[in-house]
This record gives sequence, C-alpha cells and structure tokens, in this order.
Amino acid sequence: MCESFGISVFDATARRSYLVADLEVLCRSDDEMYRGLDAYFWAFFVLWPVLVPLVLLGLLLWIRRDVRALRVTRLSRACRFLWRDYNARFHYWELADMYRKLFLASLVLFIQTDDGSSKLLRLIVASVVSALFLTALALVKPFKRFDDFYLACTANLLLTCCFVLGTVVQICESAAYEDMCDTLVGFQSAFGASEFVIVLSVTMIAVSLVLVVLKSISAIRAPTIRLLSNRRPPVMDL
Repeated sequence: MCESFGISVFDATARRSYLVADLEVLCRSDDEMYRGLDAYFWAFFVLWPVLVPLVLLGLLLWIRRDVRALRVTRLSRACRFLWRDYNARFHYWELADMYRKLFLASLVLFIQTDDGSSKLLRLIVASVVSALFLTALALVKPFKRFDDFYLACTANLLLTCCFVLGTVVQICESAAYEDMCDTLVGFQSAFGASEFVIVLSVTMIAVSLVLVVLKSISAIRAPTIRLLSNRRPPVMDL
C-alpha cells in the first residue's frame, strides 16, 4: 500500500507516493524495487482473494445437491467445514462472509490508493458494507444454531460501530478547517474524541461479552441428550 505526501509548500498538488511499509521505496513504475514488490503483490492477490474463493465456490456448487438432500458423500463430508454451521438452503454463506472479510480487510484499500488513509470515503464504504451485511444476516438467518447467529450479529454490529467511530476520529484529526471537530462532532479536540471512542468501544465489548456469557449459560443449562461415554451431545450432522 502506498501513501502520497506533499513535496512542496508552494504547490499543494505536488505529491509523491511512497510505500507505507518502507518509505524508501518510491511507488513508481520506474523504481526497480517497487516493480519487484508489485509483481509479488499481484501474484499473491490472484492466489488468495481470487483463486481460493473461486475454488471454494466450485466445491460448494458441486456438492449443493448432496447437502440439500442430506446425502453423505466423500466430497460433501470433506467439505463440511464450509457448510455444516448453516442451514441447507444457505450452505454458501461461508463464502459470502469470506468475501466480506476480504473486502473490509484488503479490497477497501484500493479506494483512493494515494491519500485514502486521510479521507473519509474508505470508512464510509466500509460502514455501509458492514451495515448491509448485518441487515442481510438478520433477515436471512443462515445459521443452524441461534447462539452462532447471535454471536455473528453482535460481531458485525461491533464492526459497524467501529467504522462509524473511526469516522469521528478522522474528522477530528483533520486540519482542513478551523475548529472542525467542535463544529461537526462536538468535541474540543481530537484527544477528547479519541477518549470518547475508546470508552464507547470498551463499553460495547463489555456488553457483548456479558451477552455471550448469558447465552452460553442458557445453552449449558438447556436440557439435551448426552452420551454416557463422554457426557457430550451426540454429533448428528451429515
């Protein structure tokens, strides 16, 4: 990932991009070290965000009839890690969640590659994507177990809130206009906004942990069939 920096106090448009991981590397096609790193980047980009999801998609399409009909085959059993937590109608949900993670963790960095880290567009797009995925998750309810569903909703809600709070911090750290943080957000400085974000984040995490503990206790106390040999519920999945 590259980031651009101003190189002239007289010309605001004069900028030069450098690699974030090593500021000695100039992000230009005529830089020898950058060309070598660029080739490695695109090779691994094709391997992981492109080929791996396509292979998993092919496997899910191949076994979809067996999964929906609850037929046991060698391939469907080998691919259980992809679909066993979901209802048969939504056995592809793991792939959708994988694309969500890929987009929020890496693909969003392709938005305004030069100076996107100092702007709001990435955070806005990430917030919208997280909110849309949370809405789809709440409507579809793809999980077999309700505790997995509640945990997934809580995690996506926390992630959406983190992006929104990141927008607040980004606004308060900006020096584009005088008293921008106080005018738009209501904090006197970026430090006050950061304190607010930290307190609110810790509160959300604490509340989420309490809910998870309560759901776990409820699940443990619920009556269930257990094997005499190991005192665990029998595994009855396909």
